[in-house]
Amino acid sequence: MNSSPISRWPDDPGSHIAFPDRPPRLFPDRGSRRRNAVNRLLCALAVAGIGGACWGFWLEYDEHRDVAASREKIVSACGGLVEPDAVLRLNGGIHRVKPSSDADDTIDSEQQTGSCVIYRVGEPGTTYAHFALTVVPQPSDGYANIVSGSSKNPFDRRDRPRDEALVARADEALPHPLGDGRLGHYDDSTATAKAVCANPARTKGRITSVKALAVAQYEEDADVTAADLRALAGIARHAADRAADRLGCEAALPEVPKRLAAAEVRLGRAESASGTCGWYARFTAKGRGELPDRALDAPAGSASWQETCLLAVSAEETRRIWPHHADGVLKDQRLSDVLRFAGWWVRTQSFFGDEAAEVVAQGFGGDQVKVAPGTAGRGRGTRVWWASSVCEGRPAVHTMTLGNVYDRVVQGRLSGLLRAYVDDVAARRGCTDVKFPEPADFVRE
Repeated sequence: MNSSPISRWPDDPGSHIAFPDRPPRLFPDRGSRRRNAVNRLLCALAVAGIGGACWGFWLEYDEHRDVAASREKIVSACGGLVEPDAVLRLNGGIHRVKPSSDADDTIDSEQQTGSCVIYRVGEPGTTYAHFALTVVPQPSDGYANIVSGSSKNPFDRRDRPRDEALVARADEALPHPLGDGRLGHYDDSTATAKAVCANPARTKGRITSVKALAVAQYEEDADVTAADLRALAGIARHAADRAADRLGCEAALPEVPKRLAAAEVRLGRAESASGTCGWYARFTAKGRGELPDRALDAPAGSASWQETCLLAVSAEETRRIWPHHADGVLKDQRLSDVLRFAGWWVRTQSFFGDEAAEVVAQGFGGDQVKVAPGTAGRGRGTRVWWASSVCEGRPAVHTMTLGNVYDRVVQGRLSGLLRAYVDDVAARRGCTDVKFPEPADFVRE
């Protein structure tokens, strides 16, 4: 009896041929060592490819798990007022976040007020600023539109080049209206949306509106793109709408515009100003004297609930004006300090609707003066003057603030400056019942 291994015919399906004097090969023999080596290499690459695919699948699964966990953290920290994926897509897209551990950085799910702060997680043990949301139902004891010549200095940035003039660019852009301004506004890194209650008498606590501020808190060298600004506006709108609904505030919010104009921070020539500063270009057309020669404006929204114009005196103009007052009202000042740290500037602001009831003038000592709708005057100890009016049935407050000691230089023109500004707003917005400060309010304290 033949002791050789049993052979099966090649045409037997699924069979293989075994020979007693030739051990079976792991790789098919093509009769060439080179071919066999190539085959071994191809098989090794295939095995490596399978391993790489498995590793890629694991990385994708791990990232998916991080994203799912991050979604839950955002929803929890921000009181369920934002869509977490919208936050994760900011700044190019991230998948790992960590909410602030500060007890104050949480949104009260009952009152729908407070702030949440979200950090981006980088290398092990590192976090980076990413996003913040603040929600405020109005009226509110903890919220105010602070108008100040000290704490609100618009030229306090520390990152400007050594050879750049102090007033060349502002710390931040002015509020730009979202559409006609009814929804809210944005600047170069934030967006604010507001839900105005149609039924304030029936809301919890008689709320008149709910405001949401979304902030991109990126690293200093990271730009907030136009797409991110629009995304922030969408996040703010969603948060304001959802918080209003939970508080029983019936509100119809406009949609976010498809395109947002760039929000600039660099000041231009005052005579070329438009929008919120257009009044100033017209006011100084017949002569500027010692008034500002630089301006930063924004589009004027026909239904905005806040608008601002910023004016400043350039270094060249400051040097020209200085000798006329150096031995008088400026004798206790130093020109070098003004040029380097405390430039001369004027800021006008208007607040409409329930925003007008939240205006506070703040002095250098921190003392605050309530600016009430229907009144006019100057905040004692401040460089803030205000007028008031009624615009389309809503109260309005119009303020003018001066920085440093610039009020001493242009004291004789302050009344006319404020009047020119308020007259322009009244004409644009159909305001009536305008009240201006008394002449005595413009006399130096």
